[in-house]
Amino acid sequence: MPSILLLGVTGLVGSHLVLALKKNYPSFPVTVYLRNTTIEKYLTETAGVSKIVYGAYEETEKLASLAKEHDIVINVGSSVDPTSSHAIVTGLNQRPAGVKTTLIHMSGAGNFVDATSNTGSANPNAKVWNDANIKDMEQLHPEMLNGRADEVVLNAGKQGNIGTYIIFPTGLYGASTGPVKVLGIIQLLMYLKAKELGFVPYIGDGTARFNTMHVLDTIPPVLRMIDLAIKEETPQGSVYERCYIVGANLDKWIDLSTKFAEIFHAKGIVPSPVPRQVKLEDAGEGEITMLMSKDLLTRSERAESKLGYKPTQKPILEHLDTALGEYTLE
Repeated sequence: MPSILLLGVTGLVGSHLVLALKKNYPSFPVTVYLRNTTIEKYLTETAGVSKIVYGAYEETEKLASLAKEHDIVINVGSSVDPTSSHAIVTGLNQRPAGVKTTLIHMSGAGNFVDATSNTGSANPNAKVWNDANIKDMEQLHPEMLNGRADEVVLNAGKQGNIGTYIIFPTGLYGASTGPVKVLGIIQLLMYLKAKELGFVPYIGDGTARFNTMHVLDTIPPVLRMIDLAIKEETPQGSVYERCYIVGANLDKWIDLSTKFAEIFHAKGIVPSPVPRQVKLEDAGEGEITMLMSKDLLTRSERAESKLGYKPTQKPILEHLDTALGEYTLE
């Protein structure tokens, strides 16, 4: 039976994925690699992992050696910094020739933000990125938001020793499960921006569009990738045909900011329940400012046809009222 190494087990996606691995592949030995040394009992008794190895992504020799011991490596812990990807690929390339080896990497749809406009207004000419269009996926490059790590994985897949799969989720909301509490990245970034500015902003007229998805909707497509890795003798298609965009809800930033302002005001984080219109240069630095100023338009046609992807969770505007209930944010 295939052995699995999981990175990111205490994160937003990984906390749910490790439980799904136990449920769907109960006989597969699962190793987790993490820094946190306080949740060993939870990982062994509740999550059912077989082995725990403590370490940092910067300990590349340790991580490479560990990757070498496993048939399937799933990295949902680091999408921007290529350090862990380099280490994983180094280790997997040391496995015996002819042994089936798989790397599943979680990137992000931040790669696909509109590069032609940053006014905060909807751009009628913004590109719609479609994972079923091979030419779109071939445009992946290291200057994109998550591009440096993606490049490492794509190059490894092209060499033919490792079967690579990359999933690009859009803006994630929801919360982790288990003893380590983590918020969806959009909730966290909006909170930090509101704390920084003292209000919830939107840029321009706020009609720029943003695609989001609930963390739980990332789990089925990752499990399907594992199924494909197990069942297919060799990976099918090119490395770009094994790239999948997954998203769910398309909203205007004015609507997202309005909802966040209402909730953050009710929690005492900002004084006003109404978001404030600002110019780009007055919105401060950071990823969320960049995202607010641009369109993010994607289609998941390959994920739908190949992985059976179909989002099932509540849209973010319906979810936020309860999504922050367990978190004081102070």
